[in-house]
Amino acid sequence: MQDDEEKKRDRAFPVMQRVNKSLGGKIETIDLDMTPVMNLFMVLIPFLMSMAVFTQLSIIEFSLPPAQTEGDAAESTKELDISIVVSENGFRIVGTGKKLDLIPKVRGKYQTEKLRTLLKAIKFQYPSQKSVVLVFDGNTLYDDIIKFMDVCRESQFPDIGLSGDIG
Repeated sequence: MQDDEEKKRDRAFPVMQRVNKSLGGKIETIDLDMTPVMNLFMVLIPFLMSMAVFTQLSIIEFSLPPAQTEGDAAESTKELDISIVVSENGFRIVGTGKKLDLIPKVRGKYQTEKLRTLLKAIKFQYPSQKSVVLVFDGNTLYDDIIKFMDVCRESQFPDIGLSGDIG
């Protein structure tokens, strides 16, 4: 009778799925396929690393010229209106009623030291002057724009306005 019971049990519970009571676990071991998870990390880690910011971003503050009404036009003549016109050939400082000669490029670079000297001379004559308008043509490089803005700030003209080509 015990043999019949064992045969019934063997048919009801195949050998591969039976629990080994002495070991407390299944005889059949299951291997987990970790390949999809590893593939995910192989893509995810470089993506996250590329999104990290390794450089410090800086903000350049500048101001646009204010809109003038008829009453403001008389007040604005008390201040000196300084514009630095930058073209492919060089730059020129234009002030209220004055226009300096063109300072040409030397070996493809603007002469920022001359600009610094001229702006310091203007600042010496007009110490209350704080604003400058930079006028660029469409072919001016971004690095050159930043250099001109830096020179203006170093020469103690903190209010910098930007303008496009006058024509």
